[in-house]
Amino acid sequence: MKKLKLWAGLTALFVSGVLLGALGTWHLVEYKAIELMTRERPRAPKLIMRKLNRELGLNDAQKARIEAIVCQAFEALSTIRDRERPERERVLQQSIDAMKQELSPEQQRKLDGLYEKLKAHRERGSRRHWGKGDQGDPCEGGEGRPSQ
Repeated sequence: MKKLKLWAGLTALFVSGVLLGALGTWHLVEYKAIELMTRERPRAPKLIMRKLNRELGLNDAQKARIEAIVCQAFEALSTIRDRERPERERVLQQSIDAMKQELSPEQQRKLDGLYEKLKAHRERGSRRHWGKGDQGDPCEGGEGRPSQ
């Protein structure tokens, strides 16, 4: 009987340790995922300039000229992205409408909710990642802006 109680206690201790470990890991992963999705990210030109400077060892004159080129390319790509956005939205909406034909009314409501969350997330991410006014942004006016 004593051995049975000992094994039951050890088993309970082991299972509680596994459960606490799994719960702690789940909580940590969830926290890190939320932090990763919500933190402010530097804009692409800033990252590109950092990488080019580190890899190529640019001097000050090169930095200014390369920065101007990077900013022009970034603005051109942003224009293209903005121009193509309505078509991407149209294709996505057509896909959602086609999916709804295969779903029950309850599933359709859930899909609508998921789509709204996606749109909100994309809008937040777009403003945060591509938005203007990042401190130290090389493509915005001020100290970091290259003279053209």
